[in-house]
Amino acid sequence: MKWSLQIGRLFGIPIRVHVTFLLLLFFIAYVGSKQAGQTGAIFGTISILLIFVCVVLHEMGHSLVAIHYGIEVKDIVLLPIGGVSRMEDIPEEPKKEIAISIIGPLISLGLGVIFFFIARAMGQSTSFKEFSVFQGNLIATLFWINLMLGLFNLIPAFPMDGGRVLRGILAMGMDGLRATKIAVSVGQAFAILLFFFGIFFNWWLALIAIFIYLGAEGEERMVVLKSSLGKSSVGVAMITEVHTVSPDQTVGQVLESICHGFQQDFPVLENGELVGILTKEDIFSALHHHEKSALVRDVMKRDFVTTTEDAPLSDIFKKMTSRKLSVIPVMRGRKLEGLINLEQIGKYHMICQEGQ
Repeated sequence: MKWSLQIGRLFGIPIRVHVTFLLLLFFIAYVGSKQAGQTGAIFGTISILLIFVCVVLHEMGHSLVAIHYGIEVKDIVLLPIGGVSRMEDIPEEPKKEIAISIIGPLISLGLGVIFFFIARAMGQSTSFKEFSVFQGNLIATLFWINLMLGLFNLIPAFPMDGGRVLRGILAMGMDGLRATKIAVSVGQAFAILLFFFGIFFNWWLALIAIFIYLGAEGEERMVVLKSSLGKSSVGVAMITEVHTVSPDQTVGQVLESICHGFQQDFPVLENGELVGILTKEDIFSALHHHEKSALVRDVMKRDFVTTTEDAPLSDIFKKMTSRKLSVIPVMRGRKLEGLINLEQIGKYHMICQEGQ
């Protein structure tokens, strides 16, 4: 994820912090200093850091169960509104999705129980009156935070954990697309109610509601597109009229091709063999750091993914979205047959598929 910094690894999974999380720390320290001076600033910063340790454990639960099912986990990213485990894909088997989704809230509730008994063993109160990020009883605060985190995530509002559990349960008795649509509708209805509640009582809840609504909408679009692609192969949607470039051309020459044509990503051929891919991002990045005279061979990607004409289009779409790939060369043996990109898949879905 852009604007994130890796701070370590846990069970081989990179842990990253988004820069906006660092802004949250400064904000909490500032508010804490206003409420309780230097002590409030220190207490607030420590509270937030411990809360996000609990968030990491919550997300680690999702990640480890996903790995158990053979799903690649890219990383865990900490954001101001929580954490996210970025996985290669969500399993289509309902029971697996339920297991991956529900473990996070269960871990949070388990942590809440642990902090509850720690507080009791130390003779400390767990009253909600003790809850404060800036001062008071830190153990009680961690108890209430984990309790709320666990219960909130169990609300059946897609795409939160509870919403994914709901989709998994529904998918046991109907197709995945219909289950997703129902779960999304429930999630968006909840987001609307939460938004209006947040406007009057807590702006932070209103912000979370916006993320829930947009997240549910985006997930539905993805599922609808994957479902509509059905059993179509890459060959029916790929671009066949492809302009290639050579490693010895300059970035300036390729830029001219972009200015006078529609193609923005270019296979790089040397002696008829595919040796690299030059994407639009590579070209603009090169222009920021080099002159137009820079050679293609110096800026092209040498490590790239390829596919074949008979590969399922839905699988390629899934791979491109999960790995953030802009284009994939389509090969027949060692011969380049065409290109497939997300724009072409979208065009096939919206236009070409209708005529079949």
